[in-house]
Amino acid sequence: MLEFVKGDMFDSPADIRVNTVNCVGVMGAGVALAFKQRYPEMFKEYQRDCKDGRVIPGKMHVWKSLTGDWIINFPTKRDWREPSRYEDIAAGLDDLRCYLDGFGPVTVALPALGCGHGGLDWDRVSRMIGDKLDGVDAHVLVFEPAASRQAGRTATEQPNEDERKSAEQLGYELVQRGSLPALEAPGPLYVLGGTEALSRRWIGMLPSRSPGERELQALEAIAAELKRSAAGKTVALVYGTRVSEDLARIFLRQGVDVVMLLPFGVLTRKVLAKQAGRNGAGSLSLASAAPANGKWSRQLFAQTMNMLRQNAEALLLSDPEPEWLASNGLAKWGQTTISYVRYETTPAAMRDALGRAGARPIGRRSEEGAPNIDFLIGKDSAASASGNDAVVRLSSALAETPKISTSDDALLPSDILTLTLHQGTETRRFEIFDLLAQLSSIQVDLTVRLSPNVSDADRQHLIELGFTTYKISDAIEPTAGFRDRELDPE
Repeated sequence: MLEFVKGDMFDSPADIRVNTVNCVGVMGAGVALAFKQRYPEMFKEYQRDCKDGRVIPGKMHVWKSLTGDWIINFPTKRDWREPSRYEDIAAGLDDLRCYLDGFGPVTVALPALGCGHGGLDWDRVSRMIGDKLDGVDAHVLVFEPAASRQAGRTATEQPNEDERKSAEQLGYELVQRGSLPALEAPGPLYVLGGTEALSRRWIGMLPSRSPGERELQALEAIAAELKRSAAGKTVALVYGTRVSEDLARIFLRQGVDVVMLLPFGVLTRKVLAKQAGRNGAGSLSLASAAPANGKWSRQLFAQTMNMLRQNAEALLLSDPEPEWLASNGLAKWGQTTISYVRYETTPAAMRDALGRAGARPIGRRSEEGAPNIDFLIGKDSAASASGNDAVVRLSSALAETPKISTSDDALLPSDILTLTLHQGTETRRFEIFDLLAQLSSIQVDLTVRLSPNVSDADRQHLIELGFTTYKISDAIEPTAGFRDRELDPE
């Protein structure tokens, strides 16, 4: 009797379960992978028989365990790289019919033969099954192709015992998705370094592929400021090349915790586990949702990037040329807070695209020149959002324009406009202040250096207007002349 059904073929009660295999000893995908993981001893025997030439098209390969498991390996491919053939399905069904006729009314779970990775048409194959097995004494449960696909996905999520033991020997722990409710993950994770950092939202970092000196200097400054802020933030990035390890160390040296997401299996890069303990004051966690032996692929990389996005409360963009992000990736970050390092080479179109997405450049604090990361760490206010605002310094009543050291210029780019007013006409001064009044939509900080002969009455009047007093040594000195270019962090 034939019955076409839906669901999980491993959940349905059955005496015999039919597996779809090739003839070269590989079970790497689909329902075959699920069988391999559930019955590792069966797989070992199947591999040996493939090497001996005993697994061939049209002939069933039968395996039984001492505990009663009963598996029929049905060859649907000659080589795993090749598509399935209808003639092999027909010959195999004839042999399956002959085998089942000797056992009477047993229950058999039969998948959609050759209709997954084999590429055969299910309508045609289902008719072949109906014709070949019509009237058989066994109760054959015929599952649709969706059941094989689901079995393959489940198998990908659940590693076998050998993989798990090998990963544990490297120090990894297999963490089930449900044990970390705050974490969005596609399945179980191999984690090394503890799960605490995975239990909180992180700052996702998108660096360039080959960071130059300017980018590294900017990240050094941001890492130091993250530590100083005591915000307790974790930085996360997707592993690209060995440069990713260098970038992680920048933050670890400052005591900032780092999560490194691996777009490949942990058993393919064992050296990472061995180096994980050689870090600074911060804690490093390695995490991979890939199969333990899974090699890097575009699919795994996209999956890992998606995991970075889903768990990021903020994005730190340090790539000087992030056109790739604006063209196809910026929208994917949704409502995530985006802060970026702005360079003098950043194209205006790129800045506009980032601005439309709500991104803000990381400026420098006027007090000490440190990067202003308030927006990045969620400590934003109208008074502290200077990273996205123009900052104007006015130097008044100076006999000569002072010069400053540019050693701090390597921290981050910023917008600082400087002007000496004592040489200008009164009309020119009114034009300047009229323009500043029109800039009310953004923050403008006015720093006025007064000459020694300014009267106490004028000084008090400025204080009443809202100015605060501080010593000249505490201020950032203005640079010579008038400029509206980015600071060159070199």
